[in-house]
Amino acid sequence: MNTVKLADLDFQMRRSSDRATVGITVERDGSLVLSAPEAASLEDLERVVGTKKTWIYTKLAEKEPLVQSAPKKEYVSGEGFFYLGRSYRLKVIDADQDEPKLRFLQSRFELRRDVKSEGQNLFIQWYSDHFRPALTRHISRLAPRIPVEYKSVQIRDLGYNWGTCGKNQDLYFHWRAAMLPHRMIEYVVTHELVHLVEKKHSPAFWSKVETILPDCAQRIRWLTENGPQYDL
Repeated sequence: MNTVKLADLDFQMRRSSDRATVGITVERDGSLVLSAPEAASLEDLERVVGTKKTWIYTKLAEKEPLVQSAPKKEYVSGEGFFYLGRSYRLKVIDADQDEPKLRFLQSRFELRRDVKSEGQNLFIQWYSDHFRPALTRHISRLAPRIPVEYKSVQIRDLGYNWGTCGKNQDLYFHWRAAMLPHRMIEYVVTHELVHLVEKKHSPAFWSKVETILPDCAQRIRWLTENGPQYDL
């Protein structure tokens, strides 16, 4: 099966003499399949894809949430934990009770052995406490480009969503987003900022997102394929 780029989207191409129309499928993993008649020209395919971009973006976004979980962490020395896209090793240490339960020191995480059973909650709190500066930088840079104003930024557990926005112009982001690479955080932030002015995944919504991030489809697909590993 060949791969073809149309309207800045990558498709796996399936041609068949039995087909009379062009069909687009968004697979479970976020990959795109284009089924077309043998005689369809690339110009015809480009036109069809162009008319379906809003539908494609919406379908990709529906697959974006954290729909599955990574293998559960054991909180043992040598285990890797993501922060802003990079993986850092954990070292379980023997330390006095007046030392921090969990800290980031010299490019690694250190967890006190006596609180190892609290490892998950300690990491959740660490991400929640340390994510805000990077998140704020992205929001401050992107909000004027839409433009949009927001009331507050909150970091919490959002279940299967990377982010959401409230009725009062409040922005909410999952603490798991602290693990993502900056390019993916940028997409999540852009997505929620645009939702403050365009509530639904309408053509106007995706037009605004694409204006800021022309490769938004690739970023959504990356999250669909890789998002589950960014978990505890």
